[in-house]
Amino acid sequence: MATTEELFISIAPQIYRQNKSSVLMSQADILQSLKHLQNISVLSRQKNDLKTKFQKLLTSTIAQVNSIQKKIPTPNIPIKISKQEAPKPKIKLAPKPKVVFSKKDKIEEELKLIQNKLQELNA
Repeated sequence: MATTEELFISIAPQIYRQNKSSVLMSQADILQSLKHLQNISVLSRQKNDLKTKFQKLLTSTIAQVNSIQKKIPTPNIPIKISKQEAPKPKIKLAPKPKVVFSKKDKIEEELKLIQNKLQELNA
């Protein structure tokens, strides 16, 4: 049964440093993983935004092509259409500016603190 008395145990300094170092490295690894997960969520959101933007662009382009084709008169001369016509131009979209989150800043600060503690412990 636990009492209100304090219990002190002795641990060798080398073992204490090793255990403390492994705990701090584990915390740093967890924070790195959390940072990567946040980056993945941001990138997936940007990917979805780009997909919707691309879909809108495609639908408007198709609508414009259809309206132009309706206006062009049909020729009386048969036209040969080869399979290798002009190459299709590639659409390049400008990248969005990087968004910085406050959670990310907190994670960075905590990661730096842990790294500083690791350096002090190993020094």
